[in-house]
Amino acid sequence: MVHLCGSPDAIGREWGEMNRGDIVAHLDEFLRLARDEHGQDEATLVARSQRHVGIVRQLAPHWLDEAAAIAQVAGVSLDLYLACLVGRYRGLLFAEDCISYAAVGSATADGRPLFHKNRDNLARPQAFYRKETLVPGVLPFISVGDTSDTGAMMMVNAAGLAGSADQAGSDPDPYYGGLMNPYGLRHIAETATTCAEALEIVRMMNDRGWYAGGNIATNWAFADATGHAMVVYNAHGKVEVTSETRDGCVQTVEREGLRPLLDERRGRLTPADFDAASRLPGVCVAGNCSSLTVQIDPDRPDLFTCAWAALGKADETGYFPLHMGATGTPEAYANGATFAHWQRRVPLASWQQFEAQTEQRRQAAETDAQALLAAGNAAAARECLAQFAADTAARATS
Repeated sequence: MVHLCGSPDAIGREWGEMNRGDIVAHLDEFLRLARDEHGQDEATLVARSQRHVGIVRQLAPHWLDEAAAIAQVAGVSLDLYLACLVGRYRGLLFAEDCISYAAVGSATADGRPLFHKNRDNLARPQAFYRKETLVPGVLPFISVGDTSDTGAMMMVNAAGLAGSADQAGSDPDPYYGGLMNPYGLRHIAETATTCAEALEIVRMMNDRGWYAGGNIATNWAFADATGHAMVVYNAHGKVEVTSETRDGCVQTVEREGLRPLLDERRGRLTPADFDAASRLPGVCVAGNCSSLTVQIDPDRPDLFTCAWAALGKADETGYFPLHMGATGTPEAYANGATFAHWQRRVPLASWQQFEAQTEQRRQAAETDAQALLAAGNAAAARECLAQFAADTAARATS
């Protein structure tokens, strides 16, 4: 288990040590791409990253402390590492539009909000982790992203807010100098508690000229513990809520088979249904590299909200659960080992059997943790959830 909980420096050192090889390799890849395909030298990259760095100094300076520790431990230049974090998604090398969907209210089997994202991008090693930066006003969150990255590609936080940021067609007014989606989403993960607060942050970033999505617009999707779900379209100079509900489903884009499944299962939707939807041929496209399903616990989102990640193509790998209240993250989830495991091409039927067995164990672990919490032992409840995660990771990669 790894414990991404502590000061920004401590978290950065943990991450840099764990993922040093990928950090070095992905930075080298970025520098080669900049040089060979765009004719940009290192000094130009650093200069162009300063707009992002200046915004971060105002918005979330602890990110810079974390990045500095990562760079030091990984043995790379901090300036170039920051330039990589800023610029690696400027080309937006998506194979397809990513897709997110959510269900709230009577649409779910037990009233607990559900959220999902399929991430479609380059097949870099993916990390699944819980991070708790001990800085005033910063919420713990669970996220999925590249092993070499500090942004959030999809997330849920300890207040019970889940979110994602997907591409949404061309932007009529491209802008490149600011915060890319993974950092806007990380700020939302660390500071917002509801869909309404997330929307206000999107508007703030847009109004201040901080949001930079390149030449592609963004569909933000959110669901929260109050049972509110929404999709927000964001182009430069434009923020518009395109769909929202407190009793039904939303999705960012149309994909073959998704809406019929959500409609047919309406009133009975579970995390397993959201996992199944992610594997539909029309939803799981060739570029799918990771996915996240979230079930938000409205009573104790800080403990019993659960996220399931598929690290790899959703129809070729299993989903692995992690509770918000767990005291640590299995290292295999965070260092790319679980992502590498799916490349063994384990039959999907085997993964589905694993998932069903894991769900039985998860429910038992939650029952045990709830009993410990009722007895006044919150620390033991968190450790129980962490032990379940460790056992699951060991079973998944054996």
